[in-house]
Amino acid sequence: MVLSNLCSTCQQAFCPDLLEEWYPFDTRDGSHHATQESFLNAVSNGCVICASIKELLERNDRPMSIGAETGCFPLSCEYRLTPMGVFFFIHYRVPNGCEELHSSSYLEFRLSPRTGIGSPNPGHGPHSYAESWTSSSATLELALKWIDNCRCHHSECRKLQENEPWWPSRLIDIGNEDDGMWKIVSLPDKLQPPPTYMTLSYRWGTTVNFRLLKKNLHSFQNGLPIADLPRTFQDAASVARKFSVRFLWIDALCIIQDCSEDWAHESAAMRLVYANALCNLAAVASSDSCGGLFRSRNPEDLRPSLVRAALDKSTPLEDYYAIDSKYLDNQFLDKGLLKRGWVFQERLLCPRVLYFAEKQVFWECFAEQRCEVYPDGIPRFTSSKAQSLSIITGIERRALEAEERPTLRIVTKWEELVQGYTDCELTKASDRLFAIEGIANLFRDSFHDEYVFGLWKMELVRQLSYYVESPCKESSSQYIAPSWSWASLQSPVRYEAKSCWPSTAEHVTLLDLDPLQGNLRLYGHAFTARIDTTSMYNVVAGDSRICAQIYPDRVGMQVDMPEVVTILPVLSYWVAGRSMPGLGCLVLEPILVMRSRSYRRIAYIKIEQGQDLAFFGIKVFKDGSARIDEVALSIISLM
Repeated sequence: MVLSNLCSTCQQAFCPDLLEEWYPFDTRDGSHHATQESFLNAVSNGCVICASIKELLERNDRPMSIGAETGCFPLSCEYRLTPMGVFFFIHYRVPNGCEELHSSSYLEFRLSPRTGIGSPNPGHGPHSYAESWTSSSATLELALKWIDNCRCHHSECRKLQENEPWWPSRLIDIGNEDDGMWKIVSLPDKLQPPPTYMTLSYRWGTTVNFRLLKKNLHSFQNGLPIADLPRTFQDAASVARKFSVRFLWIDALCIIQDCSEDWAHESAAMRLVYANALCNLAAVASSDSCGGLFRSRNPEDLRPSLVRAALDKSTPLEDYYAIDSKYLDNQFLDKGLLKRGWVFQERLLCPRVLYFAEKQVFWECFAEQRCEVYPDGIPRFTSSKAQSLSIITGIERRALEAEERPTLRIVTKWEELVQGYTDCELTKASDRLFAIEGIANLFRDSFHDEYVFGLWKMELVRQLSYYVESPCKESSSQYIAPSWSWASLQSPVRYEAKSCWPSTAEHVTLLDLDPLQGNLRLYGHAFTARIDTTSMYNVVAGDSRICAQIYPDRVGMQVDMPEVVTILPVLSYWVAGRSMPGLGCLVLEPILVMRSRSYRRIAYIKIEQGQDLAFFGIKVFKDGSARIDEVALSIISLM
């Protein structure tokens, strides 16, 4: 296999013999391209590092082309060569009117020996089969091998499936190879052999004209031409037939879209729909159902980056695959489809996923990730899909047995999922709880706990400690969940770090939770304070002032937060490098409900200055525990 091109500037990062003195893990300063012209020439000559830098700068809103100077140059860089790979820190200028700002970006190329595990098989490498379309027989035969290998050898990829055969209440029957018709069928229970089906993840787009409605149910059941389906649906049928699969499940065709009862019934079964599918097909490269699964491509774009490097001064130069640490993000994870809230759970719930991206097809299951460039496994990558549900399917599940407090690990994993999910987009704000219900059902089936408005009753107090770093403008004022739930918001949420949480203290006790109305009663140390947004010492009670980080839940609260609020300390947590804990508190606003005083959450605050903890009457003991003594306890009812 031919070595990838590197310009002389980038070559020095991989070859320490170009340097007079060099030691592993040294960080070296170096100039990069001084002008945009020389940089773009290096890109056009095939330097794989410069090409990645160009993509990085353009993702950071620094678009460039020949003849259009951006003002970024000259570039400079720091680089560090380690046994794991090469780290680049790219520094560039950012013109800003009369000022000149400086910024940096980070690139990491992971190195894997050409002969190592996961490298492309020399006898069956990408150039021995790559064709100009992702629909080629060679590509789909490779994908089928991935599926067959997973079914035969990956026990973890069968853990989400039902013990007894299960299939959806409706399926799309695409018939046999020569059949040009499709129809909606409801198969009888205990059918033998049970039907094998595949699912489809795609973007609906702004208009979806082809969908199941009450008025066309009978015509869909009687059958219609496959050629009349949207292109993505047609391509899914082609893949299914290539894999000898007769049935598909596509939400637009298998759920009656204008029947709320049917929609509620079918959406509640999402966990089982995806978990029991043979494989999910993901239309990554398309923005709607008409874009199709398949793309034309230049097979040369599938050439893996191969560089010659020495990992220390005493070893000879060897050939390594240099893989951008953002390889999967750039290829498909950061694309629009994977940023959709519904697709977030579709990806995780289906044991096997084939991603049809712009240049190649990717494979992901709970055991591995593969692609056409690296058909035997992508080196030095761990599946984020596997990590997300490892507490159910992987090694974390076995580790629970040894945990002193296993519920803490469970809710920590759930909170990681919530963070990822709330980063995604939903067309309808009202879907906030529905679109993660399948994953919630999986957790409920696995751990047998009560799930209420996006939180688990176990460790519920700790789950109240979410906050919003950058509130989004909300598209709807419709009630979705009580104010204490992250689901009541339309912004991404974050949680406190949990690495030391078993030794931290909770300062409220759960008294009662109404799972239907969402009324939450807590017993804690609430007190009244004033918020002064004009001062760094922004929390005021009596003559005392402290400096707190205030995180409003909504955009309006950044300017319209009530001057007088109720503050409820929830938990104390340890901050790395500090001898005193931080404190997380809910900021509450009183409301009158049926002549009874209740509260709603409007913000979250963090206090991480040790001297300010006395403001709350907190005492920290030698064993690391913390306790509030000086503020009286009271009952707080949250709506």
